[in-house]
Amino acid sequence: MHTTKELDSASFEYRSDGDVVSRETVMPSIASDDRIGVVMGTGAEGLGAGNFILSCVTAFYEYLRETREEDFFEYPDYYTFQTTNDPADYRMLDIYPNHKNVTVEPIAEQLLRSINDRAITTLLVPDISPTSPDIDDITLQSAHRRINNCYVYDPDGYPSTADFSIRQPRKPANEWFETTVESLNDASEVSVPSFGSDDNWIVQQFRQVSVTQALERLPV
Repeated sequence: MHTTKELDSASFEYRSDGDVVSRETVMPSIASDDRIGVVMGTGAEGLGAGNFILSCVTAFYEYLRETREEDFFEYPDYYTFQTTNDPADYRMLDIYPNHKNVTVEPIAEQLLRSINDRAITTLLVPDISPTSPDIDDITLQSAHRRINNCYVYDPDGYPSTADFSIRQPRKPANEWFETTVESLNDASEVSVPSFGSDDNWIVQQFRQVSVTQALERLPV
């Protein structure tokens, strides 16, 4: 919950077609029971969705403050799905406790089962070439029934095509990104991408896709 002391809705700027827009224009609304999942091939790739995650985390805490009269100590049910033997710990992005960082075999059926089992409603996948995943029909039906929104992100922050961007101050978010990288076993070989050329801002872009298009981009 440390992000509640550092971020609020004014920390983020959203742009589409060059114009500043509201969060609701480009992203899903957030309630207490929404479940977000970020799929990645390596532990650090998910940082390319860091602005999206933190925007949703901030919206989650603001929703709780608006709907709860008493103090709370809670974390959103957000998850990472990492097809790697060296998973990263995303607790600095308030994905906590650590069991929410899920290590999965790079097999489409196993990966989607893990996503379904956690009732993910918003799914983010990396910007990789689409494939034809081998997934059982019953697993696909569960995904299509539950997942409401899907987005493509890029590990470097800039997918091949994008619908919108999210900007937030580089401090303190970049420190949280660095701590996430440091949780890797081979942290010395990995660095946080620049995510834009501005020293004061982290900028990342995203593209909304269908559930089918998202599942074609599972890192398998």
